[in-house]
Amino acid sequence: MIAIVLSSISAVLAAIVVFIIVYYAIETRRQGFKIFWQKLEYFSSVISVDEEKVSFRPRGKDISNGQLDNIGLVGRTGSLALSGPYTIEDGIITRQILSRNGFLEKGAWVRTSLFVHEENPKANLDLNYHDVSFESELGTLTGWHIPEDTNHWIIGIHGHRSYRTETMRFVPTFQKCGLNVLLSDYRNDENAPIDKGGYHMFGLTEWPDLESAVNFCKANGAEKIFLMGHSMGGAILMKYLLESPTASIISGAILESPALDLNKIIEMKAAEIPLLPRGAEYPVKKLVSRMVGLRWEDLNYLKRTEELSTPMLLIHSQADETVPVSLSDQLATQRPDIVTYLRLENALHAAAWNTDKEVVESSIGTFISQNINN
Repeated sequence: MIAIVLSSISAVLAAIVVFIIVYYAIETRRQGFKIFWQKLEYFSSVISVDEEKVSFRPRGKDISNGQLDNIGLVGRTGSLALSGPYTIEDGIITRQILSRNGFLEKGAWVRTSLFVHEENPKANLDLNYHDVSFESELGTLTGWHIPEDTNHWIIGIHGHRSYRTETMRFVPTFQKCGLNVLLSDYRNDENAPIDKGGYHMFGLTEWPDLESAVNFCKANGAEKIFLMGHSMGGAILMKYLLESPTASIISGAILESPALDLNKIIEMKAAEIPLLPRGAEYPVKKLVSRMVGLRWEDLNYLKRTEELSTPMLLIHSQADETVPVSLSDQLATQRPDIVTYLRLENALHAAAWNTDKEVVESSIGTFISQNINN
């Protein structure tokens, strides 16, 4: 009788473990790889606004984001770039307005934006730009070209479920360096071709689209080309450098919070899940690999760093809770000959500029000037 009870308990426990593994495999596929464009939510509200200051009641993540040194406040009819000191009283944040686009009034629903600028270069930065398009492996890709009277270019590569506007807050720095700027899409973006797999692949499939963007720059007179990749964009950048025959013409690469080894990122996230049994991340990963159609070892770009030759500026923060800073530490340790490492303390994931604007812009300017004449 006892043996039967123990056997039944074991069967139930085994079924629970299988359920947990399948559940987290599906969640890992959904959160990490599945394509969906997030619906924008506006859950904070403007209390008052004038020419110089705005007061708003933040909710959710806006409570912490609203206190960053540099942040955007975006509504459906306009946006504000906020900078400088702030005050908090009765849960209401008051900030200085650096610039504005459109119109926000008292009572407007808003959200904070790490990107700060989310419309287009003309609306947000008063910069002329051209809508451009070029052919890639799956079809036509589109982007914005912000012109400069030089033959030097930089391409911005946005992150996971993001948009080309992610790089816009860096554009004034690029312009000071005399760079044409190309902010373009890649496959599975909202206005781009969808591949048959239907997943974000952290560089495995996206790198040919970056290669096509590089070819577009070359066709338009580029002699020096720089790249900047954010988070998954950093993984796409790395895969491009490892695979493309055109990588040898890249003068320098800037990586912000790059996803250099998705294995370690998954392991970090698994350790934060209270109900996931120890070691269960391995069968979870195995199941995900079958669902998505990938080999996890192919997503560890750190094992191929000896193949790299492009100078790199690496920007990462110890406070990053999305991509562990240890990945960038490893890259900097493995290739000190090509890596300049800006290691910060308090910046959120892919938000170094928002917390450490001056040092980030200075480091980018120095890196580009050092490599533009090489």
